[in-house]
Amino acid sequence: MTTGSFVESSAGASRGGFQGIKKIRGMLTEIKKVPPRFTDSEYGPPKEQIEFTLEDAEILEMFPGEDEFELKEGKYTGWITYAEAGKTPSANSAYIKCWVASAEKLGKKPTDFIGQVVVLDKVKTLLFKKPQIGADKKPVLDAEGKKIMEEVATDKVFCFAGEESANAVDNKTYVANLLVGLNQKAALRKLLTDPKTKQFPEYKSKLADGMLAEFLGLTIVDEKFATAVPVA
Repeated sequence: MTTGSFVESSAGASRGGFQGIKKIRGMLTEIKKVPPRFTDSEYGPPKEQIEFTLEDAEILEMFPGEDEFELKEGKYTGWITYAEAGKTPSANSAYIKCWVASAEKLGKKPTDFIGQVVVLDKVKTLLFKKPQIGADKKPVLDAEGKKIMEEVATDKVFCFAGEESANAVDNKTYVANLLVGLNQKAALRKLLTDPKTKQFPEYKSKLADGMLAEFLGLTIVDEKFATAVPVA
């Protein structure tokens, strides 16, 4: 909550920098387990991390109140807490509930997405429920004498929101609008430099084969891409 010009709740605090990214798209090029990034933790023994890298990445959405920024060289590296060295992650961990479970919903394991364009989104995810503890440090009970449970959730860990392809209608529409009015040379330059189109080499291949206009539902007029005119 913000009162006047100052913040009065943890929800109103800025996450800052890369933590402020809510949704991102890019080519997933690597996933690996790395040693703990922080060895002095007030939350228990240090844990190994899962490190992932996106190339040709583009920030799609920031959390409310966070400042947008450009990714250096279109590259993004993120980390997800895994488990203590030699141990497996808890079934209630954010790694399992967010990173792994979201991939499974799409019928894959996280590493199955390597080499593909993905969209990652920090979606509020329930991790587990625990008894609510009162001032006397005992579980709080309801009128029927049952423990009142409270949810523990997170929106700080990326989930797989989907896999994108050159065949996706939204992407084809985006590319078509981008190329209208351009000749082949200018179109190639655009495909190689635009942050989104360069993620899909299929467009460049179809351009070289002379099939891109048909693929996008366009036509060629005076050696330039143009919107196809419906047949009367």
